[in-house]
Amino acid sequence: MKNYIVFSFSQNKKLAAKLASGLGCELGEISATTFADGEVLVKAISDVKDKDAIVIESTFNRVHERLFEFMLLLDSIHRSGARSIKLFIPYYGYSRQERVSYFNEPVSAEVISKIIETAHYDDIYAFDLHHTDISKFFSKPLINLPTSDLFVEYYGNIIKDNNIDKKDVVVISPDHGANQRADNVAAGLGVDKIILDKVRPEPNKAEHLALRGDVKGKTCIIIDDIVDTGGTIASAARLLYSHGATAVYLGASHAVFSGHCYTKLKEANIKDIVVTDSIEKKLPRAVKVLSLDKLIKKVI
Repeated sequence: MKNYIVFSFSQNKKLAAKLASGLGCELGEISATTFADGEVLVKAISDVKDKDAIVIESTFNRVHERLFEFMLLLDSIHRSGARSIKLFIPYYGYSRQERVSYFNEPVSAEVISKIIETAHYDDIYAFDLHHTDISKFFSKPLINLPTSDLFVEYYGNIIKDNNIDKKDVVVISPDHGANQRADNVAAGLGVDKIILDKVRPEPNKAEHLALRGDVKGKTCIIIDDIVDTGGTIASAARLLYSHGATAVYLGASHAVFSGHCYTKLKEANIKDIVVTDSIEKKLPRAVKVLSLDKLIKKVI
């Protein structure tokens, strides 16, 4: 019988508490001290000896600090005698820097992987990595868990509750990078999928050029992993409406929501927005949040 204890330092406290409650196990306590010179000391206060530790920590919001904090926490848990450590990184920071795009750029996602691998853990997981190649940067691969089931259930209920005919529903992939996620949701719902062609003229700006398929009279569900500034999704929504879509929904794994993202989405007339709790931040009440705790429990 596993003897679990769940930890989260700062980024996923609500998710960790929900998981601990669902498992009927202890929510671990952590101590953090910042010294006069800026150095930090992070350690587990709870007794972890011979326990199976679960650490949940997204690398979001000053990513370099978040990384160092959970690296110290992992070392503390390991040295204190934990029997095993499962590390969950719901949102993997630097995941959009997985290749060299311009001259002299680093592959930051790979650098981060090498840093994480110096820590003590038995298994490592993330959700909907921006690019699947990131898992290959690890000598013991990071396991990339899909969130598709959460969105299939959510949109399945919307379709049923609103008596929407499935032939009038289409899942939209806003670019080729989101294609597999959109495929999974479309297959789960039993509806068609359409992919948009996109060119990005500069960072954080996107322009959609073409729509491959017919959306006239359709309810469109955009499925994406990361929503940051909202430019890509707002552009997609406007394109869909211009081609006769009756409603546009958005389902996204990671709600980065930088700057005026939500305002852009509302101005683009997106009817419904749902995200996961991979990133815990204050969101407008209209944004629905699906918890990853069910998916984590399936894994452990």
